[in-house]
Amino acid sequence: MLTREEKIKNTDEPLARLGSRTDPLIAGAPSLTLAKYAVAAVLIGAVASMMALGVVLPETSVRTVGPLLLFLIAALAWYLLSRGRINTAVCVLTFGVWAVMTGIAVFAGGVRAPVVIIYPVLILMSGWLLNARAAMLLAAMTVLATVGLFLAESWGFLPPPLASPVVIYFGDQILMYLLSAALVVFVLRAYQNRLRELRQASSDLEHRTLALQERKAELHRAQAVAKVGSWVYDIAQETMSLSAEACRIFGLAEGSSVSLATYLSRVHPADRNELEHAWQRALQGDAIDHTHRILVGKTVRWVRQKAESGFAPDGLKRRAVGITQDITELKEAQAALQESEERYRTMIEWTPESILVHRMGKILYANPSAIKLFGAPDAASLLRKSTSELIHPDDLKSQTERMKNIKNHVPITPMVAARFLKLDGRVFDVEVQGTAIVYDGEPAIHVCIRDISTRKQMEDQIRQLAFFDHLTQLPNRRLLTDRLGQAVAASKRSSCFAALLFLDLDNFKPLNDQYGHAVGDLLLMEAATRLMNCVRGVDTVARFGGDEFVVLLTELDTGHAESAEQAGVVAEKIRSSLSIPYQLTVRTKEQVATQVEHHCTISVGAVVFRGPESDPDDVLKWADTAMYQAKQAGRNSIRFYASTEQVSGHRF
Repeated sequence: MLTREEKIKNTDEPLARLGSRTDPLIAGAPSLTLAKYAVAAVLIGAVASMMALGVVLPETSVRTVGPLLLFLIAALAWYLLSRGRINTAVCVLTFGVWAVMTGIAVFAGGVRAPVVIIYPVLILMSGWLLNARAAMLLAAMTVLATVGLFLAESWGFLPPPLASPVVIYFGDQILMYLLSAALVVFVLRAYQNRLRELRQASSDLEHRTLALQERKAELHRAQAVAKVGSWVYDIAQETMSLSAEACRIFGLAEGSSVSLATYLSRVHPADRNELEHAWQRALQGDAIDHTHRILVGKTVRWVRQKAESGFAPDGLKRRAVGITQDITELKEAQAALQESEERYRTMIEWTPESILVHRMGKILYANPSAIKLFGAPDAASLLRKSTSELIHPDDLKSQTERMKNIKNHVPITPMVAARFLKLDGRVFDVEVQGTAIVYDGEPAIHVCIRDISTRKQMEDQIRQLAFFDHLTQLPNRRLLTDRLGQAVAASKRSSCFAALLFLDLDNFKPLNDQYGHAVGDLLLMEAATRLMNCVRGVDTVARFGGDEFVVLLTELDTGHAESAEQAGVVAEKIRSSLSIPYQLTVRTKEQVATQVEHHCTISVGAVVFRGPESDPDDVLKWADTAMYQAKQAGRNSIRFYASTEQVSGHRF
């Protein structure tokens, strides 16, 4: 069901066509209001006339026929208004009232009838409420009716007029004056209201225009910032209208429009055919999303075109709407990135450093150096392995924790040493460095591995040469000095005594003189072996030089006497062991092996010391002094330095 307002807005189609030429300034709600007032005026006037005639001329009931007809016409018009049929109601009212007034004029004196003064009001109302054509029609009918009444009266065809008192004329004229005044006031107010509405509409339109211009300027700025222009292509006219930014991208003057052929002529020749095919598909209904190059003078620009076809109400394609984005910088950045990636890949492929990329322990990439490092026949063999299979079990925990820290971006030592495993199980030393990267769009770890096995071997050799005697493999004087300093420091902390035994082989020089240094070296090596068998693992046996050896005993007792006794026991054990005859194999010039038995004893000088009272250089000097005392006492003996001499100064 329609609401009352919707009903009022709906009109009969025939009269709507008449109203289509009505002045828009006086159409709509004011016309409806005037129509209501007019209907009300006719209703009130009809009722007032019947009442007045009943009072003034009660004997002439025939006069009430006209007011009664007016009342019925007004009632019908009111009903039509309530149904929303405004134009029909107005037509019924104006033409009905005109017909009744004309009928009354026939019996009330023709052209001299008082009611004829209502004709101008009816003509004006019809023009106001309907349109100019209705007013002209009603005016023509009024002229014809007036001429007809005049001729009928002249020829005597009209009935004798009813006698009307002056009060009837007075009342009719007063009523017409009031209706005319009300109509003029209403028309003036309607026009004033419309003028105010026009001024307000004009002001709103001005504000909207300014806002539209601001939005347009903002759109232009936004397009310039984004380097995105817009365009509309008229398919029928084959013209492309471009926005300001689109003109800038294409190198055209602002406000330019071009044809499709002109645009295609600006497309790079290598991209032209593909773009033409894409455009033909778009005309068949497909959307365009195409990237190509255009020529702007001598400059090549990359653009991305996106467009959709627009359809008219008849379903035919009338235009295409699209955007153009300048992606030259993006393309240049992509080209630079691709070049950088290719350069990086080439560097990774050819670098002697071994590179692995792994994620969650799964190896994703290995360069040729890594394949060679792990002894893999090919990349696939290495990629099937997990990182845990390539790390030595003893280093697996620390390396796993390190990889976890790298993944969580926790600061770590850049490069660490570890032991890895080749695919055949061999162990080798490496330096490994890892960093978090993005690989194939997901987090991963980039690992650089350097084989340091050779370097480790060289370092061990250098250390061996620097701190160990090359003949006996015992610590040399340099390492002895370091360990003696550590022993002094440790005794300060623990309050335990330590002891130093200075040994010199007796009867060694005759062996060298008789058989040569090679045989002497054999005896020194055998003596070193016997010495190592006489001490604990925490003790140190060093070759001091020539046929001199030093034994450092640590972590003895807290008492001096007890410590001296422990040192004496070890010294006696050493003296006894080294006094056993040596069986040495001597080769002649003819490479004939001969067994030589040699008796060799030792002289031992001992000193017991503790950190607070001792200096490493003094300890060595004291032990050396005690050793010479043992030599002077007849060799093959043990002597303790100074204050300890009375405790253990005899031969053991």
